[in-house]
Amino acid sequence: MTMQMADPLDIPAELEPAIRAAAGEMEAGRDLPEKLVRELRDSGAFRLLTPRELGGFEAPLETVLKVYEGFGRLDASVGWIVWNANWGFIGALLDEPGNARIWGSGAEPVFASSSMLGTAVPCEGGYRLSGYWKLVSGVNRADWLAAAGLVMEDGSVRLTEAGVPDVRFFALRRDQLSVKDTWHVSGLLGSGSNDVVVEDAMVPGELVARVDVPARVRRPRYQGYIPALVLPGCSAVVLGVAQAAIDETVALALSKRTATGGRLAESAHAQAVIARSEAALRAARLLLLSTARDFDLAVGSAEPVTLEQRAALRAAMSHAAQVSRDVLAAMYELGSSASIYQGNAVERLFRDGMVALQHHNHSAGLFEAAGRVRFGIDPGLPVF
Repeated sequence: MTMQMADPLDIPAELEPAIRAAAGEMEAGRDLPEKLVRELRDSGAFRLLTPRELGGFEAPLETVLKVYEGFGRLDASVGWIVWNANWGFIGALLDEPGNARIWGSGAEPVFASSSMLGTAVPCEGGYRLSGYWKLVSGVNRADWLAAAGLVMEDGSVRLTEAGVPDVRFFALRRDQLSVKDTWHVSGLLGSGSNDVVVEDAMVPGELVARVDVPARVRRPRYQGYIPALVLPGCSAVVLGVAQAAIDETVALALSKRTATGGRLAESAHAQAVIARSEAALRAARLLLLSTARDFDLAVGSAEPVTLEQRAALRAAMSHAAQVSRDVLAAMYELGSSASIYQGNAVERLFRDGMVALQHHNHSAGLFEAAGRVRFGIDPGLPVF
């Protein structure tokens, strides 16, 4: 029987010993060990956004981001997988027959996901989905792939009633896809973010979710802007990684000797760098959480999430990324030669954090999109 803790905020601390013990295996195997995935699943780490009737926490976005940050402090790859696997909210979008296919066995499903677009062609009973999805974190340990697809009809993109491209979420079994061993990278090794190929896979209609109509579950968590449940998670993870880098650098500085013989912690330069970095990181964290709280308040009062609120969330994500990048570089530099050695915590945090910051959700152009909204101009992005 799956065991679930009463408070999702407690999950990272409870799993810390298991995560620490698996660190070497993650690096060597370029994936999360199966045992750790089972422990994460059984703790409830993958059901933060899953509806209550399916065994989920149905947690507020602010709480979910705090959990991701907590995992990021322990291990970037684990935080990344927990974020990418939390697609249980699809259960609020699917009808009951679809949920019966995914959750009906009683076993907790493990998802991998990708927001890149494949193409889907309607057929009898559902759709034929094809596509190439890059960087699908955790796919080797997943039972299901939640993939976005653009519906095509007669060789052209099908439009919805609102006149926009018809994009839907498709749930595919693990045996319907091929995984390419492409995850040969410098950091975030344990995330197993390989590429995925799907060729003309039949997806029954009950496993296809629309995002342009109200969710079947009418509770507030699922009546807001659905992409907001996914987008900011990566930024919360990197905030946790950057905080861990500060913590490790402080510990290093208490014993590391400088060229003049004193401890690094006694250096005025080191003191100022730590203080500035921690202040900037705390401010970025508070900004991201406050925008998430605004989303929670809006859906809780049945108010529509505004374009301005979405722009504020995007700007907070970009700000968190920029600050985290600056902090990681500052800690790496402050550690001097100690930071370059394998086995040094800052060395791995720097690699992992910088790879996580390469995600398209952290691209500088998203600041521009948020700024366009402030000027009353369309953000110019399909998902914003």
